[in-house]
Amino acid sequence: MRRTSCNRLPAASRAPTIQPTVPDYIDTALVKPRSPLSPSETVKRMADDMRAASYREGGITEDDLERLGFTRAQIKAHAADARVLAHQLAGPSL
Repeated sequence: MRRTSCNRLPAASRAPTIQPTVPDYIDTALVKPRSPLSPSETVKRMADDMRAASYREGGITEDDLERLGFTRAQIKAHAADARVLAHQLAGPSL
């Protein structure tokens, strides 16, 4: 038996929309570097990241901090102060 219909779609009647390019996504896909932060801003931001990671995953490693945009030098210089600040901001635990 011969088919009388086909599976072809009708032609598009409007111009195709412009597809986003990869550079539009790069800014949101990558972590902004935190190397330009001042030392006090670095400690505050690192403490916030430590608290957030503690809540989500139970802790944070130096590699995690580096993935968040801190440099190894920042981590070495400020991690201890950030840890103390994170504990102070967390307050007494139950």
